[in-house]
Amino acid sequence: MQALYRSQQTKPIDEAAAEYLQIDSYQLMQRAALAVYRHIDDFESVLVVTGPGNNGGDGWVLAELARRDQKKVQVWALQKPHTLSGDAAKAAADYHGEVVFSAADIIADYEVIIDAVFGTGLSRAPRTEYADAITFMNSYQGLTVSVDIPSGLAGDTGLAYSPTVQADVTVAVLNLMPGHMTGDGRDYCGELIVERLDVPERVYAEIKPIAYLLDKTILSSLKQPRRHNSHKGSYGRVLVAGGQHGMLGAVLLSGTAALVSGAGLVQVITTEDQAPTVPLYRPELMALGFVGSENNMNIPPADVLVLGMGLGTSQWSKALWQQLMMANIPALVDADGLNLLAESDQSSDSIAVMTPHPKEAARLLHCDVKDIQADRIKAGETLAKRYQCVVVLKGSGTIISDGENNFICPYGSADLATAGTGDVLAGVAGGLMAQGFSALQSAQMAVVWHALTADKLKLGRCLTASDLLQHLPQTIK
Repeated sequence: MQALYRSQQTKPIDEAAAEYLQIDSYQLMQRAALAVYRHIDDFESVLVVTGPGNNGGDGWVLAELARRDQKKVQVWALQKPHTLSGDAAKAAADYHGEVVFSAADIIADYEVIIDAVFGTGLSRAPRTEYADAITFMNSYQGLTVSVDIPSGLAGDTGLAYSPTVQADVTVAVLNLMPGHMTGDGRDYCGELIVERLDVPERVYAEIKPIAYLLDKTILSSLKQPRRHNSHKGSYGRVLVAGGQHGMLGAVLLSGTAALVSGAGLVQVITTEDQAPTVPLYRPELMALGFVGSENNMNIPPADVLVLGMGLGTSQWSKALWQQLMMANIPALVDADGLNLLAESDQSSDSIAVMTPHPKEAARLLHCDVKDIQADRIKAGETLAKRYQCVVVLKGSGTIISDGENNFICPYGSADLATAGTGDVLAGVAGGLMAQGFSALQSAQMAVVWHALTADKLKLGRCLTASDLLQHLPQTIK
């Protein structure tokens, strides 16, 4: 799995790479700029917008490469060269082409505009002159290429400040960061290219990543044939509970997803009046009705409980939630199961996985959604530690955390932003847990399987949760 790093880790990565390549920091900057330049060398005119730090230094070097290649090139310097320091100052001094200091002085239309304003460590909104430059770049007609990360996007978190460069291409040098892959990152990076400068993975060995990117190869174990001498009891029993009156569809989706994922037996608990209709929709599902007044419901045996889809927050909901949370069955908690957990402000040793979206996560952590989205990895990690479970924080670049290790799913899209897809995800993860996979493995595989299925369907806004259920098997063939 590919590693992701925080901004404070980029300096030791640069130092390790320079040592491996046996070059100094300025020569490393030159190599980085050349790696970016190779992606635009088919164009004949280049405008380079440079900022105050080493990201700007990369831009100065790139501009000199373009000049030597006899391209039409101009640098728009947002910070004057004499105020720069270190390698950025040297890069500016080594550039022998035209420099301007305002948009009004740009003399021509350019095919490519290079965003070399801010690097990956940005932690606040760009101030006026930089904001104006970013706005200019976003209105420009040429191809926009960002060096390392679009200016305005926080590399550590994926939070896009206002404004942020809308890149067509982002060339990340040496390593990826969480900001490329989660939060607003995928909306602003455009095509994302990583240039490792021929530095092997072992050079990074002593630098602990903040997270890892999941890979589709994680699904390989689902392609292995099962033992011929087995039966439904060999593959686990799942209890899916929720679906208050009018919300039966949620548990039908989740229960069916558990079956499709390979669970041997699935039973649904819903309201007493809806339970008899469950086999009419899905005959493979068994059903049990809960009146809401039972003090000691006869809970059927199960290896995994999937709780919360369409559960609601009524008295019926609370009674069912309370009994099942005390049943000592390893549980995946989703949707209203999480909202009731937030209301109760109590923990449970039986929770193995929770699958909140940002609003549910905010309720659990008693904060605002913007706080969750400001640092999704931190939010997932905090929840995992607080509830001693695996957390799947859904959204762009879904985060999976067990409190010690963090993972980001690079697959999926806004196609999944439709009712019921979360119910399917919960059912798949619960079904995998019932088959003997660990909570972390189940969460990882379910998220990747779910996202890849949506990607392969390519239905755009027309995707439905039922489409996912129908096509899950094709994804692992």
